[in-house]
Amino acid sequence: MSSCLLDNVLPPPPNNIDPTFTLLANELFDKLDAVNRHNLQEASTITERRAQIINDFIATFRTHIGNDILQSAKLIFPEKASRLYFIKEVALARLIIKMYKIPKDTEEYNLLHFWNRSYQKSKRFAVDERKIRDLPLQSARIIATRRPFVERCKEYTVPQIDSILDDLSMAKQSQDHSEILQPLFDNLRIEEVRWLIQIVLKKPILIHMEKYFFNSWHPDGYRLYSICNNLETTFNLLTDPNKRFDRGELAIHPRYKFKPQLAEKLTTNYNVVVRKLQKKQEMDPQYEGLFNQLQLESKFYIEEKMDGDRMMLHKEGNRFKFFSRRLKDYSFLYGESFQFGSLTKYLRDAFANNIDSIILDGEMVAYDYKRQAILPFGTLKSSAIQESVRQFTTIDHYDQQTSHPYYIIFDILYLNGRDLSNYPLFFRKNVLDRIIKSVPYRFEVHDARLGSSSADIEKAIREVVTSRSEGLVLKHVQSRYVIDGFRNPNWIKVKPEYLEKFGENLDLVVIGKNPGVKSSYMMGLQNRDQESADYGAYYSFCMCANGFEIEEFDKIERLTNGRWVNTAQQMPPPSLIKFGRKKPDFWIDPKHSLVLEIRARSVDVRPEATFAVGTTLHNMHCRRIRDDKSVEECISMQEYVELKQNYMQDLSLKSQAATTKKKELTKLTSFNEPSDLKQVAIESDLFASFEFLILSDKRDPHGGTITIEELKTLVKRFGGHLVNSIDAETSLQILVITEKNLPTSQRYLVQGLDLIRPSWIFECIKRNHIVQMEPCFLFDSQNLDLYNQRVDEFGDSYTVHSPIDQINAPRLTRNEVNQLRLEFDWDESIRPKFYLFEGITFYVLGESIASQLVRDRIERFNGEVIADYVNCGYIVVPNFEEEEEEFQVETVATLSRMYREIDQGLRITGGRFTSRIPFTVVEQFVHDSIESNSVADPEDYKFY
Repeated sequence: MSSCLLDNVLPPPPNNIDPTFTLLANELFDKLDAVNRHNLQEASTITERRAQIINDFIATFRTHIGNDILQSAKLIFPEKASRLYFIKEVALARLIIKMYKIPKDTEEYNLLHFWNRSYQKSKRFAVDERKIRDLPLQSARIIATRRPFVERCKEYTVPQIDSILDDLSMAKQSQDHSEILQPLFDNLRIEEVRWLIQIVLKKPILIHMEKYFFNSWHPDGYRLYSICNNLETTFNLLTDPNKRFDRGELAIHPRYKFKPQLAEKLTTNYNVVVRKLQKKQEMDPQYEGLFNQLQLESKFYIEEKMDGDRMMLHKEGNRFKFFSRRLKDYSFLYGESFQFGSLTKYLRDAFANNIDSIILDGEMVAYDYKRQAILPFGTLKSSAIQESVRQFTTIDHYDQQTSHPYYIIFDILYLNGRDLSNYPLFFRKNVLDRIIKSVPYRFEVHDARLGSSSADIEKAIREVVTSRSEGLVLKHVQSRYVIDGFRNPNWIKVKPEYLEKFGENLDLVVIGKNPGVKSSYMMGLQNRDQESADYGAYYSFCMCANGFEIEEFDKIERLTNGRWVNTAQQMPPPSLIKFGRKKPDFWIDPKHSLVLEIRARSVDVRPEATFAVGTTLHNMHCRRIRDDKSVEECISMQEYVELKQNYMQDLSLKSQAATTKKKELTKLTSFNEPSDLKQVAIESDLFASFEFLILSDKRDPHGGTITIEELKTLVKRFGGHLVNSIDAETSLQILVITEKNLPTSQRYLVQGLDLIRPSWIFECIKRNHIVQMEPCFLFDSQNLDLYNQRVDEFGDSYTVHSPIDQINAPRLTRNEVNQLRLEFDWDESIRPKFYLFEGITFYVLGESIASQLVRDRIERFNGEVIADYVNCGYIVVPNFEEEEEEFQVETVATLSRMYREIDQGLRITGGRFTSRIPFTVVEQFVHDSIESNSVADPEDYKFY
């Protein structure tokens, strides 16, 4: 086993004195938390001010404490510390209730006990945009009012806190947790209680400043951490800031985990990508010969994207390690030696004889040898566990399982003491092919074909469609490998385009929010047209409230803590953010915001003014928070416009965009009249005895808007007098027209005036006489009891002898009702489930009773089940067809035949799909969509 810098690292000499937890809280945590744009001191930006605080803290620590910061680092980076407490937010909140015997039905009890579902309801904090979701802060506030009076708080050293937290990580019962934590909660300063809870919950404290802290402590700090992801190893080596490490010492090494390189998504057409991947880069002469020998000029690699678990395999001698993309150690599942393991016991002859140490990058999938198919991602770990357990039991229960782990290798990063990450990809692949001996369907090098044109990509993507695979990854043949989750622009992932999905998921910047029991976030697109007057401004684009877990709400509020501005008190400058008609309750400067990956069923191509971009997305679902992306890397407004132009309308969108005939009511007037009211010709004296104060637009029966100016034109044509304010001396009757609750309209209401809906104007014109005022025409009034006497218990008028549906609910066609529903701005928390699958087409596989039950459930929620599997949105495989062994082979064969037919009808022009394919999902997709009242992301429910 070869040694390296990371082996046998000894702790540094002890510090002069032990640092206190108060030092960390006062000089680092509190100061960083308090930074805002109003207290930058001599700094020009918030980041610069935070950097100053970190530098001052480190200087103080080195001067007065010493060079051993490891124990403090475990508290500074709780999310990176190896301790696990198994205490989640809700568990901790309820633990505090027990500790301090908080009575039921009190405000504090309800806040803590129902933290996971009623968090936004507390009126006390609804206006506090900085701390609304900060459990550590709220808990500390409650503890301050409940704990025994302490005349002088106790000061704990960092080693004492570390020791207590070690004990906490070993405790299993809530009673043990209470006994360990309550003395700290009772004796620490309240500010320190807050940070202790933050540490116990393993929530990051140095948001966006982690790398800076490492590199401020030592110039090689973060690189060293990135090659081992271990605080103890890192900070034990980084005691002397003047001692630098050479390139070889900072190389990756077996047994030490690091985050793998990632691929970028496709954002342009195939032709542009091909030109980018064909561009030859400068390289050392030693590689030029192999490059020419392999005939790689103007070529690029095309690999199938596997639907598994990204896994790094480390081998040193006869020992193995397996690390996931998230750095979890799965060695116990797949094996740590040749003797035991669901995978490693088959690898004794898989490597060339002279291989001692190696690091491989690949995808771990589950392979079903009976069906001869790679199974869905979710079955992977159960397959590995089953295979591991089988080795230690004689019970044949596991013999009924037919799947096992299958490692597909696509890169090599280390070989016999040498870091290969900086070598070109073609060199690494050449090495890989020469040293790996395949073990069929257990351990194989991934097939990487060479491509040279967009036609090659199109051919490969057709194969992906036919086999229902995940997609493709295109790779520059000379690309280097960069660790730590770097998204290499020379690795590009390409996925099939589906009917019920707007191309790729979009990475969008949060610019606003509406807090509530179910918060919704407004996303924006940046204008990057340098010739535009508002270059750099963010235009509002869409709002999303679906797909968020409780932890994600926490994280968003934590990352944006202190950045929200109340829109009612201060609007953003137009040079920063532009809103449409819809304005959020709070807005945030995008540079202090974060990125969300949003999946949408479709894009609305109709021009509309709700959002500043002019169009929006339908049926959105948050996939995740993109920690690895900055706001500058998100899609711009110009890129979105290009995507929209290439977007082929699916069945749902066509239904939404279908034009509807105008009602007879709207034919009464032409809204092409000149806006200058002096030019309006008076056709009638119908409204001659009234003065109209028109305060709002009118929502058209077809979902559009009749503006104030258009209403004024109409009133003028029929003899009405228009005013901009109330004149108490007028001899005419004053009518206040509105259907919006405005501050000015409320003032008039208090003065005794009725607020009348614009629909009354149209009804009068339609009948050619003044219709008496009835409840259906009133927006608000202090005399509602009087008006209610004019209708019966069903709202039917005693004097207007027409069906009430012709007065306040015109009879609409089904298409018009659907149109109104689609365009209505539903609050996500009250969206009717009946319309969940409206506009979505399904094909349900099989003719069994189980299949019919699935069809019935889809139709119950307004989905359409059709027999055309080529043009449907989703192909649903019922559980019966999926799980019953006698049907499994037939199901796979049927789907293969169907997808061959789908592929034959697939059209790709100029590197763009002009037709799309359906998602194939399991039945659980339908059930979970209904449960959440939101169309679930089919990526999580794919049938293999």
